[in-house]
Amino acid sequence: MDEPSPFSSRSLLIAAGATALCCIYALWALRSNAEGVFRRPRRKKRCGCSCSCGVPGSPGGGDCDARSGDGDMAVRDNKVGTAERQAGGSMMEQLVPEITTHALSYLDYTSLCRLSMTNSAMRRAANDDGAWKALYHKDFTVEQDSVNPSNGWKAYYAATKAIVNVNAEFYNVIRERSLPAMSRFWLNADYVKCIHASGELFTGYSAVIDSWALLFNWGQGGGQGIDFQIRDVRARILGDVAWVTMNAYVDIDSGPFHVTNIYELHDGRWHIVHHHSSVMLH
Repeated sequence: MDEPSPFSSRSLLIAAGATALCCIYALWALRSNAEGVFRRPRRKKRCGCSCSCGVPGSPGGGDCDARSGDGDMAVRDNKVGTAERQAGGSMMEQLVPEITTHALSYLDYTSLCRLSMTNSAMRRAANDDGAWKALYHKDFTVEQDSVNPSNGWKAYYAATKAIVNVNAEFYNVIRERSLPAMSRFWLNADYVKCIHASGELFTGYSAVIDSWALLFNWGQGGGQGIDFQIRDVRARILGDVAWVTMNAYVDIDSGPFHVTNIYELHDGRWHIVHHHSSVMLH
């Protein structure tokens, strides 16, 4: 019977990520030191002119650096250094993106943002679209693999995170049974709609807020308190409209629910315009 491995998969992943990061910094250090390591030393050259600096015993000495030769050697050294830097940059461009994208996939949103503030090389790596796409799939969903965000995956990730946070706040308002907060959450428009789990449809801002007032009063007037969990949250954003689907697990006999919330962005703030909750069939 095979003995169980002493290392967990999480430990192996962390070790792989640490190894990849070490490779990145090693390559970065090589690039920084390329000038000092690979630059050819200057060679002294005897002057080819008829001046006294080339005559032994003269005031200028026997083996002085040629004044005209210094300029030529500086130009040659410049060209060599430029070629070496270009060759080093080409190598980095070919190797680093694949290594960094893999290594950055182990970081979370906050760590990736902090990394982008360290230096220019890490900023370019942390702003890579592939890294943000991988992070989006890890934190949210792989269902939108075919999406091509107009402003890039970093902006799309930030917008998705914002709407997911807004949606979580909406359910905190329900837990707290705060009617003033619920009133601020809904867009004050006649086309907003709310379909509660009972199947009742309410249209228009006033009717929707009144329906939540009845629900909150029912919870405070001797009925069961509502406690629930939200799972399987999926968000999709298209311009100024976002829709979020999820499953709500409630502690009442009617069981879990499928829920859809639709939000619109107005004056820089997301407002809910549609809420639909229905019983999940077993």
